[in-house]
Amino acid sequence: MPIVDRMEFPRRYKLKESMIVVIILAAVFGIWLQRRSTKAQTEQIQISDVQISNFGSQFIELEYLLGNNGRQDRQINLKATVWDRDSLELASALFSVDVPASSSAKRSKLLDRLNRSLREGERPYKAEIRLYTRKIP
Repeated sequence: MPIVDRMEFPRRYKLKESMIVVIILAAVFGIWLQRRSTKAQTEQIQISDVQISNFGSQFIELEYLLGNNGRQDRQINLKATVWDRDSLELASALFSVDVPASSSAKRSKLLDRLNRSLREGERPYKAEIRLYTRKIP
């Protein structure tokens, strides 16, 4: 029987140092580009006049003014948060909104999943709606 020398499979090759440098530079450039586009988007989207319009023991309704100063229609992610007088979070929600270009409109958001129900005579104290962006650390 003949003896056959076979190569090890799969054969592993180390990356050259120049390829490692190129990969690191590409990753840094991608992070920079993502942060720049996020910053440009936040400058074009304006959220103002956030107020609690209606509430009950199991729901809170928020009204806010949302504007898009950009030239493109956008689909943005927003995060709504409501706190009580002791700065404990009552409710929060992530939601997506389509905003037409160069427009401003009054909108509302109903938060019907509370962390705890409101007590008798208790009111929500503070509400905030902000642009929700993914961040690369």
